[in-house]
Amino acid sequence: MADSSNQNPVADIQAKIVALTGDKGWAISCYIPVFNIVTCVLCSIKMVSSKFCLFHARQGLILFFLWFFTIVVAVFSPILSLMLWGVVLLLHVSGMVIAYGGKTTEIPIIAGFAAKIPEDYIFKMLTGKTLDKPAPVVTPTAPVSPVKPVETPKP
Repeated sequence: MADSSNQNPVADIQAKIVALTGDKGWAISCYIPVFNIVTCVLCSIKMVSSKFCLFHARQGLILFFLWFFTIVVAVFSPILSLMLWGVVLLLHVSGMVIAYGGKTTEIPIIAGFAAKIPEDYIFKMLTGKTLDKPAPVVTPTAPVSPVKPVETPKP
């Protein structure tokens, strides 16, 4: 029996597409096998203000280099290379699922290497510009009250 709710399936799909054109879309594209080097670079430039996108771009870059490493391993051991490709493909899919969920869950082993890549270095290397970070705002920990002069009694 069909669901009798008043939801419009076309509007539902359109809402999901709109949601994927922002940060989530860029983050998911960072995990597309082989092409993720291009999307990670574009994400690092275009979405430089989004910590969510930069997190996934760093992990995507490490997965690209791991994918490239499996090609090098294929020269020496095709069977080991096939096993590595299976693991790397699984990591790509898990990264896409994590990004689609809007989470910044670290992928084991990959996240350790990805955390060592500073986002300002990638941005400077690709654009030749420095990343403008706002100066930290210093706020006092306790409210400052005006100082009243102490009156001394006259003799």
